[in-house]
Amino acid sequence: MSGVNAGRVGAFLTSAPELTLPETVRDAALRCLVDWMGVAIAGSHESVTQAVLRYAGYERAPVHGAADAEKAALANGTAAHALDFDDTHIPTDSHFSAVIWAALLAVARPEDSDGGRLLQAFVAGYEVAAKLAGRRVGFSLQFRWFHPSGVLGHLAAAAAVAVYRRLDAEQAAHAVALAATQAAGLRGTLGSMAKPVQVGRAAMNGIACARMAAVGVEAGFDILDPEGGFINAFVQDGTAQLAALEEGELGADWAVLRTSFKPYACLHGIHPSIDAAREITVDLKNVVAVRVHVAPGVKQVAKFSVPETPLQAKFSVEYCVAAALTGQQLGAADFTEALLRAPEVQRLMERIEVVPEAGRKMLDSAVDVELTDGTRVRGETALSRGHPGNPLSWEELEAKFVDLSTPVLHEQTAVLFAALRNFDYPDAVRQVAVLLEASQKRLDG
Repeated sequence: MSGVNAGRVGAFLTSAPELTLPETVRDAALRCLVDWMGVAIAGSHESVTQAVLRYAGYERAPVHGAADAEKAALANGTAAHALDFDDTHIPTDSHFSAVIWAALLAVARPEDSDGGRLLQAFVAGYEVAAKLAGRRVGFSLQFRWFHPSGVLGHLAAAAAVAVYRRLDAEQAAHAVALAATQAAGLRGTLGSMAKPVQVGRAAMNGIACARMAAVGVEAGFDILDPEGGFINAFVQDGTAQLAALEEGELGADWAVLRTSFKPYACLHGIHPSIDAAREITVDLKNVVAVRVHVAPGVKQVAKFSVPETPLQAKFSVEYCVAAALTGQQLGAADFTEALLRAPEVQRLMERIEVVPEAGRKMLDSAVDVELTDGTRVRGETALSRGHPGNPLSWEELEAKFVDLSTPVLHEQTAVLFAALRNFDYPDAVRQVAVLLEASQKRLDG
């Protein structure tokens, strides 16, 4: 029946403020928030974010409770995705946290916001976008040269803001349907500033769609049908459809529980190859050949065999494996012109062959190193670090947050981490905003 998906989305979103989140879901949402804040703080100093801040009229990011929430969300989303270090929902190949938190923190006034309410809105927006997309839509978008985070992120942001603003069921359904009409993003932006801007635009447009729906702007509900106008536009051969949502499906087996957190600041599909390379210890002077075995899709997306910039290096199996073999951690600080041009890294890159293998999954890889005496050494991983099946611990997430935030927050890093870890405690939202404002004043001073 036409409009069933929209009806179920609207009913779920209007009931979301009354939900009591299971502890596992609350914990997952807090992990996403902590990770988002760390990458956004560090990403705020990237050239792309600084340019977007000038456009938006703000001096810093993240921007919290802004007068112009839409432009603030643009800056927040750009900052969060600038390093390509933000978490990923693997089944949809989408960076939902980057988009949703960018939008929610832009609209939430610190002095009168409830962290629990924001967590509810976050998991609800995540749930709607992920469940509508199912397991095929994200990858179908990716291999048709669309950017899933830019496309599906529109739905996620609109849904989350609809919950935060407490829209009624019909308004909330219109907000998501309107977002579907605005959805956009191209994979061709990989390795350029335009990629994180697409995430920011998804957050920005999600707010706009929720606001328009709140004052009476409507969209056809059939656009969210399994074979409706949204999916027919993006996947025109009919090989993927939106899910036909069942009664009670939203809010059961929560999608946020399948979030993968990045230990490396690069394309997620390269992570298993980095894991495999880090298992290998050899005298690099004796390396004559390196074969990296990957899923076919990895080679299609990681398109820069000879990257010319640090941004391109984030989408280069050759660079990432070479850097891993030399002992680099592949964090945010390891994608620089100096390391990209380092003679040892360049020499190894020239010896690397990326081998796509039919049947190999996106999150497993093997690296074979051949030495001058004919010896072969192999590293292999069946499931990359950070995946829900091989998760990062809270201690590892804290270490990542500290590494990213300390250059900006200094001694206040631990205080901010504690506030984020307990975001639904009284006054935590205001405390986070105060800490961010103080850190900016220190930098300006």
